[in-house]
Amino acid sequence: MRSTALRYVITGLCFLAIYGQLWSQEDVKISSKTFKTGIDTGYKEAWESIKEGDRSYKEGLGTYPMARDHYLYALQYNPDHAALNYKLGVCYLFTDNKYEAINYLLRAYTIDAQVSGDIHLLLGMAYQLVLEFDKAMEQYNIHSSLLDPTEKMEFAKTLAKRFDECLNGKSLSRKPVRVIIQPLGEEVNSKYDDYNPLFAFNDTALFFTSRRPYGKGKRNKIDNKYNEDIYRAPLEDGLFQKAIRYNKPFNTDNNDAVVGVTADGNTLVLYRGAIQGGDIQLSSFKSDKNKWTRPKSVSGRLTSKDGETSACLSPDGKELYYVSRNRELTLGGKDILFSTLDSKGKWIKPVNLGVTINTSYDEEGVFISPDNKYLFFASKGHNSMGGFDIFRSERREDGTWSDPVNLGYPLNTPDDEIFYITDRTGSHGYYSAIREGGSGSKDICKVVFLGSEKELVLQTEDQLVAGPGPERTGFLMIPELRVLDHSLLLQGSVVDSIGGVEPIVAKMEFFDPLTGERKAFVVSDTTGSYKVSLPEPLAYAIEINSPGYMYYLDILDFSNETGDDKLHRNFFLKKVEVGIKVVLDHIFFETGKAILRPESEDALNQVLRFLQNNPSIRLEISGHTDNTGSLRINQKLSRDRASAVVNYLVGKGIPQEKLESRGYADTQPVANNSTSEGRTQNRRVEFKVLSK
Repeated sequence: MRSTALRYVITGLCFLAIYGQLWSQEDVKISSKTFKTGIDTGYKEAWESIKEGDRSYKEGLGTYPMARDHYLYALQYNPDHAALNYKLGVCYLFTDNKYEAINYLLRAYTIDAQVSGDIHLLLGMAYQLVLEFDKAMEQYNIHSSLLDPTEKMEFAKTLAKRFDECLNGKSLSRKPVRVIIQPLGEEVNSKYDDYNPLFAFNDTALFFTSRRPYGKGKRNKIDNKYNEDIYRAPLEDGLFQKAIRYNKPFNTDNNDAVVGVTADGNTLVLYRGAIQGGDIQLSSFKSDKNKWTRPKSVSGRLTSKDGETSACLSPDGKELYYVSRNRELTLGGKDILFSTLDSKGKWIKPVNLGVTINTSYDEEGVFISPDNKYLFFASKGHNSMGGFDIFRSERREDGTWSDPVNLGYPLNTPDDEIFYITDRTGSHGYYSAIREGGSGSKDICKVVFLGSEKELVLQTEDQLVAGPGPERTGFLMIPELRVLDHSLLLQGSVVDSIGGVEPIVAKMEFFDPLTGERKAFVVSDTTGSYKVSLPEPLAYAIEINSPGYMYYLDILDFSNETGDDKLHRNFFLKKVEVGIKVVLDHIFFETGKAILRPESEDALNQVLRFLQNNPSIRLEISGHTDNTGSLRINQKLSRDRASAVVNYLVGKGIPQEKLESRGYADTQPVANNSTSEGRTQNRRVEFKVLSK
């Protein structure tokens, strides 16, 4: 490890090292005697599904989705079996839908309060993950009260930690940071775990680790998920292209990951899981042969028998920060260690970064910002909301690091957020998280910070927003006009989305999402054409408004442009018509109830402002459910939730006659109810324009 240009080093299996087993699973069995209802029709097929589901369930986390599908099929035969509902709840809890986990676990407990000794612990975990912290603490207390004295003492530390996380979560979620979090999309992400983003030389591509199957696809013995493979997504014109799996010598049948790129881009740092329990190797690009060398192992005083996971060099290559389990140097769990180069270009003996950064819990995913001012890392300690949260520490003038600051909700959640990096400009962040609207499991997401809300100087006009797809709808306020510069020239057309030929006269506004400051304004002409000067190369939020059309919002990333060439973009707007429906994203209710959660207020106020500025419009507010549960219960729940939205708006001054509420239960699905993703889409609140 003598190269001072080495940016990252990771030893140890990237994701398995951070995930771990979250609780000691109880063996809850489904017997044929209790499962059979007395009705023969459908029993044989359902029981075969139970057996298939149990096989997948016992194999581990990687096959929980398969187990879940088998259990869901069996549930059609006997929906009132406590153990079956319990296992479904567990499958959802450790996959992607925590609301479903609550529904099934509650049903299991309602049917049989003794279904499992950990039912309250699991309910507490599920409630915590959906930000219902008071309910989570209540369930943790119940679980503790049911333990014998010895078990209660053993659980005391875990209970105290969970309570701290819930209190942290309540505090952080009351003051959400203004941030745009965008999963990178299907070109990069899959329904399997995708994580550990790492930019190639000059940000021309993104390396990342994926556990999607390839070929026969070997599963790992630890969690039964597919082994890690290396993927690379090229970055062209600000857009990520389809990710490509690397072939040999980079990928093997075992766990492989790209964990570092030298500053000149000519050396890759690789993790090879099949060698001595995990090894770091280097591969160099030989320009004369136009190929990469066979990876060779790296050894040195920085490694230990306990294992290392993630690391990062300072931009000048003279400081190395890395995560280790070295029991001789850590405070407990995994800590961030520190080493520097001596006068001979060799790394000195590492030291612990200290109690300011490290805790008795795990730290992971360390990253130094390109300007060398900030240390980003993930931690289960400090004021985490639960699992790993992303923290930032600032370098002081004396070289020490300030107390870490939690980057806040919704960037952090009670689930795991990890492997935070920035691009070379430092203007955008990228990290791994499970996000609603993502591809499933861990996704790689882009982060754009919007800055303080008070920095926005607003006009009084609010408009309906509709982005490039039917699912991207909402409301946005228009920032104040600012003085223009002439660094970048953007031109194109604004046209009707139907056919893409009808020109639209529209107001187009561009603002800096980091500061909320409007940077440019233009009106397209009668041919739909526009031309606008943007003051500098950065990412801009664009807002387009035209009478009779849905409002348009998107992020345009011009941070890599030089201004030498003209930029061209066309925009397509959708007409507002009577009967048009808009799904109201970010409207949240307490589980199984029609009580609006506080985090719904921003979205509700957007609807409020839209109605205030369009007083002639009449809307139908409708509630929708999936097909889980009885039609009678779903009908009432969907109607009550729609009424709750209407009551909120009426309470803010909207005339009652401008609003109607309807509950449609599961009669108007927008997706297939046979999958968890489909059921999530079907549980929604939407409005329909009744008259203009």
